Amino acid sequence: MKAYCRATIICSLFVVFMVLLCGNAQANADKGMTLKVMVEQETVITNEKGRKETRRIAATKIVPGDEVIYTIHYLNSGDKPAENVFISMPVAEHTRYRSGSARGGETGISFSVDKGKNFGAPADLSVKLDNGRMRPATAADYTHIKWKFKTPVPTGASGAVSYRALLN
Repeated sequence: MKAYCRATIICSLFVVFMVLLCGNAQANADKGMTLKVMVEQETVITNEKGRKETRRIAATKIVPGDEVIYTIHYLNSGDKPAENVFISMPVAEHTRYRSGSARGGETGISFSVDKGKNFGAPADLSVKLDNGRMRPATAADYTHIKWKFKTPVPTGASGAVSYRALLN
């Protein structure tokens, strides 16, 4: 019982930490671009018609192996279109990015393996091993994700970008 309680406390603290960390999502655009980060999980419920459906709920209790969905909602509340917009977000500590899970509509998505200093396509990324040799990066090596908007974000426009990660 003690181990279960300790694990529950640790997971609850992790969720609080994740919400604080996710506040680190950044947009480079002019004044008026605002971001809101949500940390969720999917759950299957039976609806009032007796059918099973998948819904997203706030991630409040997670354990190693659970999948978490990070969604960054954006809004251009400025008085002009926001140009050259990108959103950059760290992959949360103690998680690993789930390969192929980044979504972002009309954005180009790139990744970093060096804490957000450089970004590139997965095929272009590599990491240095202890022996000095290089190897191709895997999704587990990603430290940051960047969504670069292909066109200006119109005044009043809103939307979301997201990725999924597994708790180590």
